[in-house]
Amino acid sequence: MKIIEQIEIKSFRSFWNRVKEKTLISKIKDLNIFSGANDSWKSNILRALNLFFNKKTNLDDFLDFKNDFFKRENSDKKDIKEEMITIKIVFLNKNNKDKNLKNDYVRLPEKFWVSRKWKKTSEYSNYNQVSWIETEFKKEKEKRWKDIVLKDLEWPKIYETKELVKLKQHAQASLSRQLFLFLESIQYHYIPAIKDKNYFSHLYGELQQTLLKEENSDLNKNKSLFQVSIQESTKILMDEFKKSVNIKSANFLSVFELPDLIELFKTLNVSTWSVNLQYRWDWIQAKLIPEILDFIAQKELKIKPSKIKKGEKPKKYFIWGFEEPENSYEYKNAQLLANKFKNNFTTNAQIFLTTHSFNFLSIEWEKISTYRVWKDEKIESSRISKIIKETNWQFKFEWKEFYNNYDRLNEELWVFQLNQDLEKLYIKMEEKKKEFQEKINKIEKPIIYTEWNNTDYIKKAKEIFDSNLDIEIESLWGKDDIKKIFQRFSDANFSRYKIFFIFDCDANKEFNICENLKTDSLIPYIFKQNTNNNIEELQNWIENLFDEELFNDEEKVFSILETLKDWNIISRKRKLRKPEFCNFVCNENNNDDDFKNFKNLFEEIKKIID
Repeated sequence: MKIIEQIEIKSFRSFWNRVKEKTLISKIKDLNIFSGANDSWKSNILRALNLFFNKKTNLDDFLDFKNDFFKRENSDKKDIKEEMITIKIVFLNKNNKDKNLKNDYVRLPEKFWVSRKWKKTSEYSNYNQVSWIETEFKKEKEKRWKDIVLKDLEWPKIYETKELVKLKQHAQASLSRQLFLFLESIQYHYIPAIKDKNYFSHLYGELQQTLLKEENSDLNKNKSLFQVSIQESTKILMDEFKKSVNIKSANFLSVFELPDLIELFKTLNVSTWSVNLQYRWDWIQAKLIPEILDFIAQKELKIKPSKIKKGEKPKKYFIWGFEEPENSYEYKNAQLLANKFKNNFTTNAQIFLTTHSFNFLSIEWEKISTYRVWKDEKIESSRISKIIKETNWQFKFEWKEFYNNYDRLNEELWVFQLNQDLEKLYIKMEEKKKEFQEKINKIEKPIIYTEWNNTDYIKKAKEIFDSNLDIEIESLWGKDDIKKIFQRFSDANFSRYKIFFIFDCDANKEFNICENLKTDSLIPYIFKQNTNNNIEELQNWIENLFDEELFNDEEKVFSILETLKDWNIISRKRKLRKPEFCNFVCNENNNDDDFKNFKNLFEEIKKIID
């Protein structure tokens, strides 16, 4: 969901107001991520939005102009001396696209800005509001604007008649009313970095407001029944009370009324697995926050206007200002959370968040904008720069006016690039994990895992020594990969079938690690060195199991590289042509005795399976 397209902040907390300079956040999308050092004051962006929508600078406090107005010690000529805080937002009203093209329609424009200003004398965060709705409305109407104000009246253009003025006022009043309803339909949730008991009380209060908004909701009905029950139960008590204080007035009613349920709701204890949530891990509490906020949005959007209680206002648009959502999350859960923000929560809300976590910084999606907030020591103010990704996977800052700080910012981008690289590594690991899980799910019988292209030798040996053995034979790349897969099976406590992990004779280290984790179902096996084969090039491979005489036809099974000097051979290197040798020993030569050193493997397998 996208409702805000641009934000401009002047003189609020760490954001300055200078001639020909703006604190402008543009190209805003569904999910907007602000990173920066701890002293960059990036959270002031979310607090500015909270001031605009909720009249609060944080969760509970109204504007304190003395503390919230931007000021610096060393002022210069470019500083604007006006003592006023301004927050200006450009809204995107997609629902009204092209509606003003109809002659008789007066609708809010598709895009317009609203500016709210706070003066030194403002009390309780009261503000003055200016908007650009009429100008944008005229643009959308184009030539039809005169039709709206003139309709069928043929008045000369140079005269402003009373009728014309009334029609103009009617259009202006309609637009003003629609703007009021539009802004009232927006619900901004501010979530501070520290999610303490006070915040959860606030959150539960917001949830309760939504649950009680429907006129005939079950919660409202139960509240009434509960209240009647209390009144009946306390009638005797109230009669005794009247006697004790000598009240004779017939108008005295023995009634106990429930307080606003918001306060009652705040006192509720939420339990998980019979343990009060307050005593559970912080991350479990933190995990509730976006889920509850998303539930509020879904619930509000389903309430029909005709069912809303008198005095309540429907909410159509939802914006989150979320400080450091990764707090209390370890890496894996932070990654899952980042994915949920991207794939789930942006469906019903536009989200602005601050973060130090590269789980969020490295999200890739066309509906995400990423910004870097940094402190400009020269003007003692925060600055914001959009980060863009180039086609070569490098990152850079979009706005050239920050050229003087380029070196410093580039250092920060290096960290950003590092985060991206770590994210790629994590994704690769997750893909391997998924691949492993798929491998587990496909196992329907005992299986042999072997190195590289050794499967042809193992399959041939199986035909020779136990052709009826019902077992799969698969390759798992190198010895380190076999060790890692063995460890994964061990971590998963796999026990459905027998699995044999076969190492070449050079993998003693990897084999010993697996041997220490061996179970009845997970069995490592290593081939012993063949003393009848001393060919140097073969000592670390499975081909060592075959006797030397099988390699006598050197030109057939080896690639030979000779170096000559003065027609004399000064060096000679051989490399086994594995496919050619495998074809020779398995198919051409076709001698069962060649595989005698594989016999022990299949005797072990048969014994274990039987």
